[in-house]
Amino acid sequence: MKNLITIIMGLALTACGGGGGGGDKSGDSSTPPPTQTTIVVEEPSMQTLKVPDGYDYDPIVARALSVDISGYSSQRAHLSVYKEYQAMTSGTYQAKYASKVASEALINGKAEMNFPVSDSQGNLLVEVWFYDGSDPVQRVISAEDSSWRL
Repeated sequence: MKNLITIIMGLALTACGGGGGGGDKSGDSSTPPPTQTTIVVEEPSMQTLKVPDGYDYDPIVARALSVDISGYSSQRAHLSVYKEYQAMTSGTYQAKYASKVASEALINGKAEMNFPVSDSQGNLLVEVWFYDGSDPVQRVISAEDSSWRL
């Protein structure tokens, strides 16, 4: 059994090759591995930022809207302004009620209101609801409009 193990070990060592050579490598034509270049990118800091004088970081702006529908109706009504809405195929709009930015009663068909909106707000949906149960009067206006007459 000892002889069998010795023979197997001898064959295993012979099969492994065993040769590192260790001789002269002047005839070696292999290329050296490429060197890695490390590029250090410096993260910007608050000190490196340049902000123009007078720049306002606040994206919220105050808007004023004067509404006059007295030429249309002076009956009791309520006015609501929405930032988000969806156009329906029927030609009406569906307001997203959670986006309401202003709401006020109309007195003799008139109202003055102030409300905040984002400086990037495009359009607003204005709805006038009458207390007689009729459908609301709806208009889409620019967020920069300061008056609306009907």
